[in-house]
Amino acid sequence: MEYKIKPININGAKFWTVNQFAFLTNRSDQSVYSLISKGNTIRKLKSFKFANRVLIPYKELTDFPFTPIGAGAKEKPYHYNEQGETVYAN
Repeated sequence: MEYKIKPININGAKFWTVNQFAFLTNRSDQSVYSLISKGNTIRKLKSFKFANRVLIPYKELTDFPFTPIGAGAKEKPYHYNEQGETVYAN
């Protein structure tokens, strides 16, 4: 089954809702809110409130450097492509 998730378009700029971003990155909504408020070892997830909704810029899906879970993780940070597939940094 393939899902087609479309970002929200506001004045020509694209954004994800927390729920969409969570689905695309295989995380819970709460995990996404944690990345927004606390971040990971590299940086916080960019977002802003618009009409009582938290929106995440479209490019954060491919630009945010996710880090592996666990203190002893040896893997490099990774990103997601626009299809939600994992892409490891070089």
